Amino acid sequence: MQSSVASSPASLIWPNAARGWAVAALLALASIGSQFDRTVINLMVEPLKAAFALDDTHFGMLQGVAFGIFYVIACVPIGRLADRYPRRLILATGIGLFSVLACLSGLARSYTQLFLTRIGVAVGEASLTPAGLSMLSDLFPPERLGRPVAAFFMSAPVGQGLAFIIGGGLLQWLSTAAALHSVSLGGLAPWQAAFIIVGLPVVLLVPFFLLQKEPARIGPGGASPLPVREVLGVVRSRGSALAPMFAGFAMVNLVSYTFFIWTPAFLQRTYHWNPAQIGVSFGLMLIVFGTSGVYCSGALSDRLAARGHLDAHLKVAAFGFVGCGLFGALAPLMPNATLALLLLAPALFLSMMPYACAGTAIQLIVPNRARAQITALYITFTTLVGLFFSSVVVGLITDRVFRRPEDIRYSLAIVVAVAAPLMFVLLLVAFRPYRQLRQGA
Repeated sequence: MQSSVASSPASLIWPNAARGWAVAALLALASIGSQFDRTVINLMVEPLKAAFALDDTHFGMLQGVAFGIFYVIACVPIGRLADRYPRRLILATGIGLFSVLACLSGLARSYTQLFLTRIGVAVGEASLTPAGLSMLSDLFPPERLGRPVAAFFMSAPVGQGLAFIIGGGLLQWLSTAAALHSVSLGGLAPWQAAFIIVGLPVVLLVPFFLLQKEPARIGPGGASPLPVREVLGVVRSRGSALAPMFAGFAMVNLVSYTFFIWTPAFLQRTYHWNPAQIGVSFGLMLIVFGTSGVYCSGALSDRLAARGHLDAHLKVAAFGFVGCGLFGALAPLMPNATLALLLLAPALFLSMMPYACAGTAIQLIVPNRARAQITALYITFTTLVGLFFSSVVVGLITDRVFRRPEDIRYSLAIVVAVAAPLMFVLLLVAFRPYRQLRQGA
């Protein structure tokens, strides 16, 4: 179904494009820092298991449950703050706290301490996406929002890729006898020193956010903050579209987190690669194919929207993810690392396409002062489902069903093969009600 795209009213004066792209660049840099920290821990599976006597299930809980608990407690309240107060201040505060807590992860002396610091380290990320997307939606008109949102989300695979490349090399260097003799780590293990080295630079972004001018809130519902009751009413009135969208994009998170968390362990156990090999190969793939997937989704969505497709963002996300399921389920079953990576490349490209689509689609069907809160609800739900199930379920299947660590390849294939087609069906359900909401905007 095609229809005329609801364009920006001529009476609205949008900020200069250069200003909007400057904010998008700052958000991207902050996201790179947060993704770097969150991803580098995936190269620490074996050192952390050895340091704290963990199995795969406990490591999965470290990545999944700790992160999920924080989002349940803090993400929605932070989103509400972003709909009521200057978003630049919320972003600056969250990024500063993230940097400090990332460094504290490197000082952990027990599994419990590390678990608690990983809950706190998501502070920056919890503020980043709701407040960031809300700002971008007031800096760009709807018909041109896809590309800047894609630029923001492109930072995720860049940060993840750099974490694997630089983080893998850093851990390998810190772990060598030569490095230990020439560099004083202050009694810290290599993985602890790596956390601190990664976390410190992020704090440099704080003053740049403080210097930004807060954009005026443009569009329906932007005049004054909405009571909680009205925000809940927005969710209920748009539930026929939001519910399947939330559930479908949760499957995207499940597959993506499965790749990011367990691919290093899969390559190490199945093909006996070391962290440096994994970091360079998988990191380059994330940067090249992950970023291109996000960019293409933003550009394609804007192009389809210009041709009259009100559900352009959902179409790009749904049809692209079908291929991700096929390539992603086959990749872990390959007999050698070369074939596995060849199939993983298109899987990564297609797995990243829905992220910019989801972020943009939500902004276009909710009132201005509810954007950050509903985005926070979306992040909370999709993160709980995606991160918890990808980390814990993969570990449980490996530990309890196959019972051999080297059989993690089958656990990965099962999770991807189930989640991808389920996402496609859920977004198909959302197409019609989403178009109706866009027509009434």
